Amino acid sequence: MCDTIGRLHGTPTPIFAKNSDRSPNELQVLEWYPAAAHTEKKVMTTYIEVDQVKETKAHMLSRPIWLWGGEIGVNECGVCIGNEAVFTKGRYDDMGLTGMDMVRIALERSESAKEALDWLIRVLEQYGQGGNCGFDHSFYYDNGFLVMDRNEIYILQTAGKNWVYKKTDCEAISNRLSIGRDGDAYSGEVCDFARKYTDPVVTTASKSGQRRRMCSCALEKATSLQEMFGALRQHEDETAPLCRGSVGSPCMHFGAKIGDHTTQSLAVELPENGQIRLWATGRSMPCVSIFKPFLLGNELVAPFFAAEDERAKAYWMEAERFNRKLIGHILPAEYYAERDAIESELIRLSQNADAKAMHELSLLAVEKERAFVEKWKKAALTEGKTSEIFRENWMKKNEQLK
Repeated sequence: MCDTIGRLHGTPTPIFAKNSDRSPNELQVLEWYPAAAHTEKKVMTTYIEVDQVKETKAHMLSRPIWLWGGEIGVNECGVCIGNEAVFTKGRYDDMGLTGMDMVRIALERSESAKEALDWLIRVLEQYGQGGNCGFDHSFYYDNGFLVMDRNEIYILQTAGKNWVYKKTDCEAISNRLSIGRDGDAYSGEVCDFARKYTDPVVTTASKSGQRRRMCSCALEKATSLQEMFGALRQHEDETAPLCRGSVGSPCMHFGAKIGDHTTQSLAVELPENGQIRLWATGRSMPCVSIFKPFLLGNELVAPFFAAEDERAKAYWMEAERFNRKLIGHILPAEYYAERDAIESELIRLSQNADAKAMHELSLLAVEKERAFVEKWKKAALTEGKTSEIFRENWMKKNEQLK
């Protein structure tokens, strides 16, 4: 379960941002796939083969390590896509494209948000969607997408092979169908798409309505990149958020009877000069993590790695060891103030930075994060009040991750 936001106007540049909420033990890595030429006729996705194209575009993909596709991504043309599970009536297909497969396919083949939208619809109608998307449990769903470039945002929502989309310039989406009769185009006749296809029980249980309202409110007020980070860091209850699990928070924390955990967060700036700046935590829980900058096309610096580079897994795991130590504790205001100060400096230095300066800034961010983590590893933190089920759930996950 996830949340995705995008805004074209009102911030210094158009900004796309997303939290990926998955199983807490599911590593999610940021991988660079260079542009490539292909002679093969087919390509294997997570579960099925699809037609290959002659050339694919370079892109950065946030990929759960056992899947072919990704939760979040941006390509060399500035096309950004975020995927959302949506819960619909009827039976989900056992086999087909996952929503994450569709994200990767569209990024590989599109020069604009509209072209990406068209690709998503094309492969949905041709191959259908389906297959288990749960890492350590069975989890089936349909998919929604926020597709964005420097000029346009499209929201695409699906139910089986049925779809609806609408164009916007500022939007937050979550794990629910939200387009009714206000869509710009439908796969069939115009209808209240959300009312017709929504599974009300699972959709309500996901608390996606609450998360979408929180993100929408934060998005409307956001005038800066750091405020967009703040939208992803929101909690249902800001009192000791590391001491309880909740599906009602954009920054989702595992530990309750149901729910996932934010395992990766990414924001993308799309300035007119063509420089595409990425800001990623590279780890779980954006509330305790630092967003680090990277200029798309530069030499790779952690947490951004080449596809299949084993160091990406090692980076995520090392970061997770620190983050797990924070679970169940109450962090002092000093922790968050220092986090924000580091990000403010990185953002200031990124303004008008050329490629060389951005590379140096990426390296600086790694060093600042390392020093930040080492400092707080040694700090004596206050234990918070936690429930028995919270402690038991985390104990099981920690044992499994070892």
